[in-house]
Amino acid sequence: MLPINFHKTFMPERRLIASILEYAAEDKEGNFQEISGETGIPMGKSSGKVPAILDYATGMNLIIIEKKTTGIRKPRLTNFGEIVLEEDPFLSEDMTQWLAHMNMCRSDIGALAWHTVFAIGRSILGTNFNKAQLENYLVSMLGAGKDRTGPMLGMYTDSAAFQGAGVLVVDNEKITRNKAPMIDAFALPYSAYMLLLMETFFPGDNQVTINEFNDKTNWFDICHWNQSDTENVLNMVERKGFVSIDRQMQPWIIERMADSSDVWTKIYHDLA
Repeated sequence: MLPINFHKTFMPERRLIASILEYAAEDKEGNFQEISGETGIPMGKSSGKVPAILDYATGMNLIIIEKKTTGIRKPRLTNFGEIVLEEDPFLSEDMTQWLAHMNMCRSDIGALAWHTVFAIGRSILGTNFNKAQLENYLVSMLGAGKDRTGPMLGMYTDSAAFQGAGVLVVDNEKITRNKAPMIDAFALPYSAYMLLLMETFFPGDNQVTINEFNDKTNWFDICHWNQSDTENVLNMVERKGFVSIDRQMQPWIIERMADSSDVWTKIYHDLA
């Protein structure tokens, strides 16, 4: 998981992430200065945006760092990263931004502050809170430090970053958290995402109850869905045929009917 200050106060600008995806697609590797020279991402002698953008792209599951020795980084596209580069290289679609956000909130590859706020913090912060409550919550969970919130709010309010998804709406001091979309166009992306989570958190298992699934992945919490929302989304996903839901048992059982790698290529098919 990415540490509390991985971002060095830099925001995830989508155009910079796009540059990293292109760099990864070209099978290149280099130190931070060399990556800066190839991508145009600003980097000084000792500090700059390259490490932060690499970390953001990793936390969003767009890349993995294949080589990380003696200052050399070799980013490689994930299945998600490959289809994003092909279909939505500047991450301008709401769906792309939502999936990237969900990954940032994961307990394995995501960022500690994002996981703390959007996964663990759902029941504590609720839907409406203010900036002071957010900062105080992060301090209570992660310890005192300078500006624990960092660029999180900016990420969701700046059009150069992820404002389009509408994950958060900030009005002066007031923050409102929105639910992940529950629309048919997202059924294929959610199918791929659920399969990936099952493969990652339940390796070797083809079936898992929805309670176990959320306990391990926090996905329903990250999406800010209640039980009715969750059931609606599962119904919507099941219709695509890659995931099956057994409703005879309580809690419901999710069954994997495909590999996530077969579904990622389809996630943009239903977008208008």
